[in-house]
Amino acid sequence: MKNLSAFFLLVFLSLGMIVTAQKKKVAVITFYADKTIDLSNISGAADLIAKNTSLSEDPNFNLTEPLNKLHKAFFAEYKKNFDFEIIDEQTVINNEAYKSFEPVYTEGKSLFTNSETTVSIDGYQAIPPYRKNVKALKAVAEALDVDAIMFVKLSFGFVKTGVGSFGYVSIQARYSMDLYTKDNNSIFQFNEVAGSKKKAVMVGGVPVMKTEKIQPMCESAVDKLMKDLNKKVSRLAKKANRKMK
Repeated sequence: MKNLSAFFLLVFLSLGMIVTAQKKKVAVITFYADKTIDLSNISGAADLIAKNTSLSEDPNFNLTEPLNKLHKAFFAEYKKNFDFEIIDEQTVINNEAYKSFEPVYTEGKSLFTNSETTVSIDGYQAIPPYRKNVKALKAVAEALDVDAIMFVKLSFGFVKTGVGSFGYVSIQARYSMDLYTKDNNSIFQFNEVAGSKKKAVMVGGVPVMKTEKIQPMCESAVDKLMKDLNKKVSRLAKKANRKMK
């Protein structure tokens, strides 16, 4: 009788350990880059805005390579820091609920020409992490059977050094990674920035907005950003892991 009781106790404890050990599941719901460069540190002049728009619509201004490098690092390195399970990307992008999802708010269309100005990892939609989108994605999260959804975005901005209409500009790469429960509760909103080593001259207060000049600056900034993220993500994960238990 004692042996039988001990057996059932062992089974009960084992089942309890299995339930406790089950990890929360997270779906990366978007992974994209915005080609429109933030001008707020430079100028709001109409001529500069027009040149910035022209650059973002230029098919030769291609941010696919730096975005792919960041994507590869995320799934090969950064995600190892998290205790929760990040489900397979193919499960997300092939899900019918995800494919048919229409964001409440979108990014990636020029105000002037309605041309596409974002680039996404294949299969992903460009979905900004606005609260109404998070709320609307609950049905997708339930279809994927996950506890939380993650948004990953890469964007860029000019940083000016110098006085008046003269000086130099560099490019700042900006990485955002936001995690919400499927019920619209924020777990973390993480942002990291890094500047390019390369710089461009300003002429009359306006940087030279040519693809062959700006793209290497963006790539340089992303390389620096990735070095910084290797350290920062591990610290972020410690806090996130506690919240996701």
